[in-house]
Amino acid sequence: MSEIRVSVAVTGIAWMGSGTGSIESALERLFREAEQEIGLTAYTVSSGADLLFDWLEAALARGVQVRLVVNRLDSQPADVATRLKRLATTYSHFHLYDFRCESEADLHAKAIIADRRLALVGSSNLSRRGLLANHELAVLIEGPAAADVARAMDRLFASRYVMSIGSGRFPEPATGDQSAP
Repeated sequence: MSEIRVSVAVTGIAWMGSGTGSIESALERLFREAEQEIGLTAYTVSSGADLLFDWLEAALARGVQVRLVVNRLDSQPADVATRLKRLATTYSHFHLYDFRCESEADLHAKAIIADRRLALVGSSNLSRRGLLANHELAVLIEGPAAADVARAMDRLFASRYVMSIGSGRFPEPATGDQSAP
């Protein structure tokens, strides 16, 4: 059985220090180490998250496939939606999705996976405040449990609540082996 490692990452000066890593560093690690795929769920992406966009574009330039589902994309800042849509037209392996639910339910999950072996799950939005200033908490999961997070994301991406931006249609439901997107 493979080893599962879990570590805590935080933002906010009240609980930084004493060997606890930052969410920003953990997120950068996921983007930097990804070789094949990155999956992200986001409630909010802000225009102040320049580092996020830098890491995202660097991964895309390396050929890493990226799937990002954003809660109600048209409710995000206009410059963010424009920037994400530009990346989707620039990189064919960047798949941008909009989460919509008939009820008032939102996609509030904040999770990132890299190559189904690293996952960061926590409270932080993809915003400057969420990555640097707010008091946020996340866990970095390494090993087979990260694949469980990836499979949960696969189910979300295949759900009827997720619409592909660019194609204007919902993605085909996943079938068969869920070990790859």
